[in-house]
Amino acid sequence: MSDIKVIKDLEEQAPTRFINFSTSGRRFEFAFLKADYFKGDTLVIDLLGNHNFLLNHETLHKKGHLEHVFHINEMQADQLRNCLDEFLY
Repeated sequence: MSDIKVIKDLEEQAPTRFINFSTSGRRFEFAFLKADYFKGDTLVIDLLGNHNFLLNHETLHKKGHLEHVFHINEMQADQLRNCLDEFLY
């Protein structure tokens, strides 16, 4: 048997929103989860890119953040930022 020790086990109802869109010829598919556990942030799951990150309106507009997360240029990030701004809780 394994020596796994559960530190925390929580269950919470979390509204989830699924959004598919394209910008500059690139397709995005996201799931947005809003839960108290994230303390005001939204968990954004990039279903096509297979990664996730916490995001709020402040970090969304932080210079270089989306560029780093998605490995995109500034123009592409501005387009994505405009779309995500509409969808964040």
